[in-house]
Amino acid sequence: MKLNYTHAFALMALIFLLAAPGVAAANSGGAVIAQDIGEDFLFGLLENGAEVVFTAIGPQGEPAVIYGQLGIPSEELALSDAMYTDCMLMALVSTQGELLDYILDLVGAGLFNFSDGGGGLSALQFGEGGFDVNSIIGMLGTDFNLLINIFVNADDTEAQTNMASIKAHLNTNFGFVFTDLLDLRIDESFFPPDSGITLPFESLNIFISQVENSFEDAVTSVFSVMDGSGFLDSIDISVFTNASASGAGLIAIPDLSALQDLIGGFGGETPPSATSFLISQVPELSGPLAVAFAGYIGDQLLSTSSNKLDIFEDLLGKSPSETINGITGGQSLVACLMPEGVNVTSYSPENEALNWTYYDNVTNIVFWNATSYSNQPDYTINFDANSFPPLVTFTREFRPDTTMPGGSVDVTVAIHNEGDEAITNISAIDESIAATYESVDVTGTTSGNSISIPAGGWLNFTYKVTFEYEGGYAFAPALMQYDFNGTTYYKQTHIYGYLVSPDPVNLLIDMFNAGMPFTGVAVGVIGLGAILNIALMVRGRGSGGSYQV
Repeated sequence: MKLNYTHAFALMALIFLLAAPGVAAANSGGAVIAQDIGEDFLFGLLENGAEVVFTAIGPQGEPAVIYGQLGIPSEELALSDAMYTDCMLMALVSTQGELLDYILDLVGAGLFNFSDGGGGLSALQFGEGGFDVNSIIGMLGTDFNLLINIFVNADDTEAQTNMASIKAHLNTNFGFVFTDLLDLRIDESFFPPDSGITLPFESLNIFISQVENSFEDAVTSVFSVMDGSGFLDSIDISVFTNASASGAGLIAIPDLSALQDLIGGFGGETPPSATSFLISQVPELSGPLAVAFAGYIGDQLLSTSSNKLDIFEDLLGKSPSETINGITGGQSLVACLMPEGVNVTSYSPENEALNWTYYDNVTNIVFWNATSYSNQPDYTINFDANSFPPLVTFTREFRPDTTMPGGSVDVTVAIHNEGDEAITNISAIDESIAATYESVDVTGTTSGNSISIPAGGWLNFTYKVTFEYEGGYAFAPALMQYDFNGTTYYKQTHIYGYLVSPDPVNLLIDMFNAGMPFTGVAVGVIGLGAILNIALMVRGRGSGGSYQV
């Protein structure tokens, strides 16, 4: 589901990831939670650490949750060790489902896109129209575990040696296992002699590796580097690994001053990008910085009978008997964004007199300076009942779980009205798979309609998909809409990846015919093989068949 929230949530998430999560300039009146924004405050965040819980509730009662920490213990990652020399950035990202797609929608794809700003670099590399980050997401899919390292102005041999040391450290200390996907060096020799390209750096080494650990192991490892003295003591991390659309990541910057200098070199006379502008607002800093975070998109939680939300118990798995405390010595913040039109009647804990709590009734967001509250049973928002529609579940089931080339899967799409009142004018459609892949055959009903579904009622339809080739197939979300109390609501299922396992005999034949493994399955990689294999997947494989991505 792609939820459209106000820019306030996007801006807060961005500030958290790039600069200072404990700072919350809450409203047009300039109210600031806990203390003024300033250089001393930023230094304090980096030195002592900070943690944030951001939650946003969609118009149908569906939550989006992000938990993150800034300034996690650098000794865990050894960011000051010599192996990080000339390393500008390390990112470890694990996702399942459409969480990454959602984040790009939230902050705007323009933040990450490269476009021609008057020079020749972007146009030469990405075409006159610029580079769309969604092209990469479309190629990789939505489920992947990646390690990305970028070295700037490094000797190639040293960069290779340091990268090997970093992977060895992550393997020894966190149990990560890697398969190399990309090893790319960009310098003046990378371009044609007459290209006229002037680089803002001498060289750039980019390393991308597939993390072979399971998604659950990758998420657990991200949490293992966090400071457990605060919110983590109350959070059940399985809420992140069990969600259909979830992810976790670690962003490490070994030297902030070097990164700031590099970004400044890209500026030139053209207007700065959103990223460069935000980072330019950070004071001159040096030394390492790390951000760790996890998030998920949940299914509908609030309905007609709901009149309150307990953030930690309902969204983060806290036991009713536990209490919540902020991080030791650092800054802790809780924020919850409610949909427009939902009347927030009260919230707790509440101490606006001391500037520990703030409610912005324009954006409908509540902030808590959790550092000032101790042993809280929860952070709660109360609102009028009947603010949300009935609980309607919209699911898609696949049987069998996997098949081989020539085999089929039965896909059942189900709408269940679990509420106490009827919903009307229901329509649903799930036709994306045939439009995405020419090699599949779809039979049966791929849509359904009903004038009404009573309380407790169902609307189901089933269709069959037959696969010619092996590979990982992406089923885009099924879509539905319905009416309730004069309002039209829209839902969609999560993205689903379906694996068609290779037939071992035919795989062996294709290996000989093509002169190489036909798919990434042969080396234990689904959908993210070596860069050469990715290129072959995208272009189609001549006479040897095709691999679906």
